[in-house]
Amino acid sequence: MSHTSRVIRKWHGHAGVAATLFLIFLVITGIILNHEETFKLDQREISTPWLMRWYGIQAANPERGYLMDNRYFSWEGEKWALGDTPLAGNAEQPVGAVTVNGIHYVATSSALYLFQADGQLVDKLEKQALPAYPVLALGKANDSVVLQTTSGMMASIDGLTWQKTSTATTWSAAQPLPADVNRQMTVLLAPGLTLERILLDVHSGRIFGRYGPWVVDAAAIALLLLGISGVWIYVRSIKQVKQRHKHY
Repeated sequence: MSHTSRVIRKWHGHAGVAATLFLIFLVITGIILNHEETFKLDQREISTPWLMRWYGIQAANPERGYLMDNRYFSWEGEKWALGDTPLAGNAEQPVGAVTVNGIHYVATSSALYLFQADGQLVDKLEKQALPAYPVLALGKANDSVVLQTTSGMMASIDGLTWQKTSTATTWSAAQPLPADVNRQMTVLLAPGLTLERILLDVHSGRIFGRYGPWVVDAAAIALLLLGISGVWIYVRSIKQVKQRHKHY
């Protein structure tokens, strides 16, 4: 066996092990991503501190919130929470939150959310579905929820039928969170990434930074070279076998 053949065979053996592990990784993650709906990858969120630091995402630090029936409503980014219950959130910052007749109302400048006591979303009114917008403030008067808009004050007892009002209203106002609530909300509202996003980034190499995709490309090229060298070794071995047969 020539020196070149020995070198290629040795490289082929070491590279083969690494390539097999890499290929197994690609196959497994590929299958998982191909069945993202089955595994609900877009609903499973990971908020491990070291992973957030790796992505350069700042930790949650909710400092203010609205008191609603002895529970605080607070938010951080697109995440909302009432007490220890996560709520369906919105990218916009809330402008008010009140509880009327057992329904929790949360308003942003362009939408009004209605939640049950258990945090289940009952309804969401957006722009044209609102009596007027943008919403400037949210409050309550007796058994009515009241919106302060650029068109005046609008009141409703169910969040669906609205009429203008001039009734004295108690407007909701954000206040500093108590220390224990702040700690609870910091954990509950911690930023996270979906498992789908993480697997896609790992699969493409982007999780390793700007040079990650190049590393994956290099690994793919290594697989190609491994295949070519495997074919070369196979052809070479056949030739050697034929040559031995000629000598007998």
